[in-house]
Amino acid sequence: MKKNNKKEKNYKVLFYTSISRLFRTTLIGHLYEIAQVYPTVVLSEELDSETMDIIKDKNLFPNIIEIIRIDSPFYGKIVDKNRRMYKTIKNTVLRYKPDIVMAPNDMNPAELYLMRCARRVGAVNIVTQAGMRAKELKNLALFSNMNNAYVKMPSFLPLKIKLFLVKLKKSLGYILYYWFLPLTVGELPFFGKSSFIHLKGTPGMRDGDYYIVFSKREYDICIKEGTSPEKLYILSHPLARNIMKNFLKTNPVNSPSVNTKKDKKVLTLMLSTEETGFKRADFHLISKEEILQSRIKIVGLIAETLKNWKIFIKPHPSLANLPDLFQKTTQTFESISKQIKVVNPLEPADKYIEMSDVIVGIPPASNVLFTASLQCPEKIILSIDLKHEFLGDSYKGFEGIEYIDNEEKLIGALEMIRDNKYKKDYHQKGRAGKLTKKEFSNSVELIKYLFRQFNNLKSNL
Repeated sequence: MKKNNKKEKNYKVLFYTSISRLFRTTLIGHLYEIAQVYPTVVLSEELDSETMDIIKDKNLFPNIIEIIRIDSPFYGKIVDKNRRMYKTIKNTVLRYKPDIVMAPNDMNPAELYLMRCARRVGAVNIVTQAGMRAKELKNLALFSNMNNAYVKMPSFLPLKIKLFLVKLKKSLGYILYYWFLPLTVGELPFFGKSSFIHLKGTPGMRDGDYYIVFSKREYDICIKEGTSPEKLYILSHPLARNIMKNFLKTNPVNSPSVNTKKDKKVLTLMLSTEETGFKRADFHLISKEEILQSRIKIVGLIAETLKNWKIFIKPHPSLANLPDLFQKTTQTFESISKQIKVVNPLEPADKYIEMSDVIVGIPPASNVLFTASLQCPEKIILSIDLKHEFLGDSYKGFEGIEYIDNEEKLIGALEMIRDNKYKKDYHQKGRAGKLTKKEFSNSVELIKYLFRQFNNLKSNL
């Protein structure tokens, strides 16, 4: 027993960050727990400078051995970037020979290479949920196809032809990422039922040995989608366990566009880059003009009712890649009222959650409302769905978030907020009572259990 315990204390973890916003809002909490105990190597996509400085802090992350930068091959010279990425991953795995690999999915190229290489050195592959799962998974692919057909295809083409071209493009993308690119680096194609291109399946259905989800809700969704129950375990979100308060909540907003002196109450509206929408009932197109007018009305009602408030509009980070649309968005909303400021899309959402009295989301469903309900459960969080859009009701009945689906309800809620009469019943999220055999209280306990489980299964083969 003593020998086994010593081995457990020394095994190495290779941790993949994924994209910056998912890492900062969720995955950094797992890394924080793990790096207190185990030697950890970090494979990092591009992170904002503040987040990078945080994980370089040895007082916070004492056992991080090295942070290695990689780029996913989604833009630019895809074949060359894929080759460099693969080489970095392969060399890192061979150099450190990790016992445990942790990543947010096993569906994208980087994670697929990582987990395949990890299997060759006998590591256990653990997939960790990074964001909220929408309820209507079966319609996500349809939504994606319809949206691409209207937004990215010539308007003069019939809908059937546009949908055919969208599906053809996705099929070619599937061949490129799952077949062609692996062959260019001497690997076999990636076989499996799940696909990030077709929005099919869930993480944990390919090379992940285990998939860690936030709650029984996500557990049931994965079972319904076809994930093996033997792979699924539950660990509540790091924000629900107050893991990140030591390093995220202590950093004030650092932006020339934001006055950090709290001389006014603050509302932040989280804005998607999607310019069109679809009716939930029949998938009827909601045009760009109709969506824009609806958003202008919502922002106008907020500004008109909360006249002495500061209103920030925080666009999705992807808007930073669309400078013309960002400029148009800024001009449109800042012209409504002087109290409105459209901020840099790349600024972390958690800072605006922390400084705001009210957080507002509009369709399509944003993961940021979910993290807001965990980061600051005492704050007012509104999910507004005036057009009854597809996935617009994702937060209906969600604890800590008020779902508003008509203008009368919205005006009523805003007036109560203005008059300090809005009452929110909340409690800090987290699981009370005894944990089941599928649930764990922290990342260290979890990976220790899964490492033993994995080795027991190998020894029985």
